Amino acid sequence: MFDVEIPGYRLGDVGDHLFITFPSIHHYYSREMKEISERLGEYMLKGWVLTDRTCQNTGCNVPLMRSPNGQTPVVHYCASCDEKPGTPANLPPVSTTSSSSSASSASQITRTSTPPTEVSSGLSSPIFVLPPETEESRRRREQLDMASAELGKRLLQGWAMLGDECPNVQCFGVPLVRPPKTVTHDSNKECVVCGSVYMTEIDWAGREHLVLLDPAQPQTEKTATEVKPVPKLSTPSPKNSVKSMPPASTAITHRPDPHLNTTLPLLRDAIKALEHTLQMLTLKLSALSDGRLPMDPLAISNTADAISKTTQALTHVKQLEWSEMQNLAV
Repeated sequence: MFDVEIPGYRLGDVGDHLFITFPSIHHYYSREMKEISERLGEYMLKGWVLTDRTCQNTGCNVPLMRSPNGQTPVVHYCASCDEKPGTPANLPPVSTTSSSSSASSASQITRTSTPPTEVSSGLSSPIFVLPPETEESRRRREQLDMASAELGKRLLQGWAMLGDECPNVQCFGVPLVRPPKTVTHDSNKECVVCGSVYMTEIDWAGREHLVLLDPAQPQTEKTATEVKPVPKLSTPSPKNSVKSMPPASTAITHRPDPHLNTTLPLLRDAIKALEHTLQMLTLKLSALSDGRLPMDPLAISNTADAISKTTQALTHVKQLEWSEMQNLAV
């Protein structure tokens, strides 16, 4: 498309050329008019605009052409006078030609200065190759398979898989499980790989951490192994065996006493600490809900959760204390 700003000019199209008939310049020769018409049509096809201003040169009534819209600076030139060398109207096409030639030369320089890119027929990225399997990776993979199978069995039996992982350094990211609700001590957590049983304890700041249960089991086994060789020592004579038996029985009955005497006070200290923690959490919950402070549902929820877990820990420690007292009374 092209723009025409003046009325009265008739446009004609013959083949690939655009002709314009000017009613006011009949004194030109027909050949000159044809050349001017072709030049005007050529520039109009390039986006130049035919204006209503005529050339100011003497004897030239050809309308001026304006540079395309959006081009700066705006340039006017005469399609008849630009053939005369040295005239001002001939300068814009020269500048346009020079700018286009400079642009083409710059593009040529850019193209020649850029080396051609070699197209490789190979793959753009190397194929990923798995590293060779080591003894450690094989052990971890076997442990993961065993843990997955055991977890599936426990889940079918009603156990619950927890978000805690076994703290044992030999277990790699193995989640702990909790027995069904119908079983006693349902707060205990068990590892399906190493079989360790843990209990969640809450410190004075409300932080949770796992504590391994039954730490005295290896000591009990060691005691049993130490007791077995005792009868073999009393071999010289019946009298010596009679004399040596009471100390052995005395050692068997009194050997757990130091353990019980050291464990029971610790359990009672733990009970006192948990009771104090429960009392402080209760005071905190009362302060949050008495209305004098802005209501904070998140803080209330966290405090109530801490109270619940502290109560569970306190109940469990009291059960351990009762068991120790029963063992001491036997």
